[in-house]
Amino acid sequence: MRKKINIRHHFLVTVCLAAILLPSCNPTKRLQSDEYLLQKNEIKFKDDIKADKDDLTETLRQRPNRKILGIFPFYVWAYNVPNPDKFEKRNEKRRKKLEKKNAKRAEKGKDPLNLQPFGSWWRETVGEAPVVYDSSATRRSEKQLETYLIKHGWFNAKVESEVDIRPSRQRVEVTYKITGNEPYVINSLAYEIPDTNLLVYTKTSRATRNNLKPGDQFNIEVLDEERQTLNEYFRNLGYYNFNKELIYFDVDSSLNKHTVDLTLGIIPRKIPYSGDPDSLLIVPYRTYKLNEITIIDRPASRSNPIAQVDTILLNDYVIIDQNQLKVHPKTLSQNVLFKQGEFYKLDQVTRTYRRLSSLPIVRATSIQFTPVSDDVNNRLLNCVIALTPSEKQNVALEWQGTNRGGFLGISGKVRYQNKNIFGGAETFEVNIFGGAEAQQLLTESQNTGSSDGDIKSNLNLNTIEFGPEISLTFPKFLLPVKVDRFSKSADPKTRLTANLSYQRRPDYERTRSFGSISYQWSETEQKKWNINPLEISLIKIARSPEFDAQLAEIGDPFLINSFQDHFIVDSKVGFTFSTYQSNIRLKNYYFYHGEIESAGNALRGLYDLSSAKKNENGSYEILNIPFAQYLKTLHDGRYYRIHNEKMSTAYRVSGGIGIPLKNLNVLPFEKSFFGGGANDIRAWQARTLGPGSYRDPERNFDKIGDILLEANVEYRFDLIKVVEGAFFIDAGNIWTINADAARPGANFDTDRFLSEIAFGAGTGLRLNFDFFLIRFDLALQMKDPSLDRGERWLFQPKKEYNSYIDNLNGDRPANQQLAYYNWRWNFNIGIGYPF
Repeated sequence: MRKKINIRHHFLVTVCLAAILLPSCNPTKRLQSDEYLLQKNEIKFKDDIKADKDDLTETLRQRPNRKILGIFPFYVWAYNVPNPDKFEKRNEKRRKKLEKKNAKRAEKGKDPLNLQPFGSWWRETVGEAPVVYDSSATRRSEKQLETYLIKHGWFNAKVESEVDIRPSRQRVEVTYKITGNEPYVINSLAYEIPDTNLLVYTKTSRATRNNLKPGDQFNIEVLDEERQTLNEYFRNLGYYNFNKELIYFDVDSSLNKHTVDLTLGIIPRKIPYSGDPDSLLIVPYRTYKLNEITIIDRPASRSNPIAQVDTILLNDYVIIDQNQLKVHPKTLSQNVLFKQGEFYKLDQVTRTYRRLSSLPIVRATSIQFTPVSDDVNNRLLNCVIALTPSEKQNVALEWQGTNRGGFLGISGKVRYQNKNIFGGAETFEVNIFGGAEAQQLLTESQNTGSSDGDIKSNLNLNTIEFGPEISLTFPKFLLPVKVDRFSKSADPKTRLTANLSYQRRPDYERTRSFGSISYQWSETEQKKWNINPLEISLIKIARSPEFDAQLAEIGDPFLINSFQDHFIVDSKVGFTFSTYQSNIRLKNYYFYHGEIESAGNALRGLYDLSSAKKNENGSYEILNIPFAQYLKTLHDGRYYRIHNEKMSTAYRVSGGIGIPLKNLNVLPFEKSFFGGGANDIRAWQARTLGPGSYRDPERNFDKIGDILLEANVEYRFDLIKVVEGAFFIDAGNIWTINADAARPGANFDTDRFLSEIAFGAGTGLRLNFDFFLIRFDLALQMKDPSLDRGERWLFQPKKEYNSYIDNLNGDRPANQQLAYYNWRWNFNIGIGYPF
């Protein structure tokens, strides 16, 4: 019988470690006796004022040191770790040695070396100096708060500060008490726009919005947003040289009524009067139309020779071909969203820039407009679009190490890419991928607890996978969708894909042939669509005799059908929405992706109409292989809260359901949901969680289900330049739709599914190189739904589970004994953020 491990021992170790580490975290240890650490800022409202405390906090001139999770002052701790007195003495010795060395280098004509002591680097790069309370900064903060409040309508606001000094701990807490008094609201909005056309356009634009109406509280940010909105509106009507600074608001306040009268004005355009050069004449602003539009390809380097120059007139465009891009002229014109004779529109210019820049063969894009002449009455613009080519072909080798729950492996691929294979900016790509990985046999138990040979078995690369993939992407829609019938601004693409993959595991061999056609386009900058009208997969599985014997012994139709040959002929619609804007820093944003998939339903209907024969399981077949029939949907919603430049929190909620239908009565293995893994519930290895509360420590089948529910929270923070840290909590599980006698507790039941939600928590380190991120996550199982109620949480005793293990062990040999419950950690290595 195995020794039982008391979970309380782990808590004692944790408490002891905390007792050792916490004293070293004192943030005031390097302060002078007359200095006080700013511990906390608090904002309190003395009356009913609806102001955003987060925004108010951002205006304070002095803020406390950042804390991880709002608790641990890591950055101050890191700053205080090196003792400046000691490393300054060491640095003095190093400095003298370096001076001698630099003298010798100077004699040889070499550049001097700089002293880079580790202690100084650590304090400046990792650490953050303690924020020492400054009374003058508090007074400036009061003024900043008052300024903010005035800009948001509280013209008579008063701010007072209360300083709580705690000499014994060398800490200070500052409370800012705000009295807003009655805010000022808008009474009226008038216009002062001499240009009658702009006056009409302003009123037309304003009619589409519901801001700046009588009764709204005055807010200077709303006024500024209105100026920006009107500026963009005018520039989309042809006002090429208009700018935001020409729009202004006059504010006239009434002290007794607490109201303001707004006047929206536009500075008039003035030109010299021909009859009197010293006088100016007020004239309307000009709208511009596009005259000549020239597209030119330029060499990637000035040293590149230009062998020949061809000038082509195509519709509304003059294309100067210097034989650099080597792209069909029509491909370029299809991505330009404005034409000769049209009014200048800022939105069209912006989208054209993005469209052309997204072509793989284009490295850089420039769009410039110039007036045809300097005449004050000129209303025409010439446009030059300059394109710089990127490398047409490239070959890349990529590889990575893998770690799936302690089983190690390596994978990689060779990629060849041609960015202009047919001269129409089509991308042709060939990937040859392969990998080897250690995997536990499905015919063995994963919970023996044996220590002999564990490392050797985890390094035994008994699973291999390899195969080629070919894809061809067109920057337009292919038939049956006509380009002319679809908006050019939608950035349409067509992608054809085919691949073949072979996987050999100790228990079976699996071959997958796949082909698809997909259409992608952008409805707006935030909304993207992907439709795969046809995907065809053929999966062939050759099971080992031992695996066959075990499946027969279990006799579970679900498992047997999951490991049989099958066709998948499906269609899929996907939609993605994101409010992320790369040009706006420190902005919270949302992300959503949803998709619906249907497979085999049309085929089943056709076979029913044709009265085709069914096999012994009641399934129709293609080439003697049954095809899958199901409906599936998956939804993934995320929210990213940016606290500051170095800290953020990511939230995710995802869920999906797949409904198997008549022809195969189970979801195909590759279409099923699974729990665990580096990007999901990280305390479990991939495909080891669930389904439901089902438990069987003796078998190691990949655990799959028809329903998925999952939620995650991850707090991210920077440590040093390329190193980031994280704390996370994952929750969720998978379930089957139908009850399964062979897997009790696996099906979804509304009365118990909440109690079957698994919980994991952990911490991670990330190496962020901007273009590449490697992630290391260590997670602990906090709640295991496979255990009996009363034992599922980590802190609860595991008497029933250990008794259950005793019964299973029976007279087993020592090297096949199942292990008692112990804290279950899981280490993950991943590429990129988990979500």
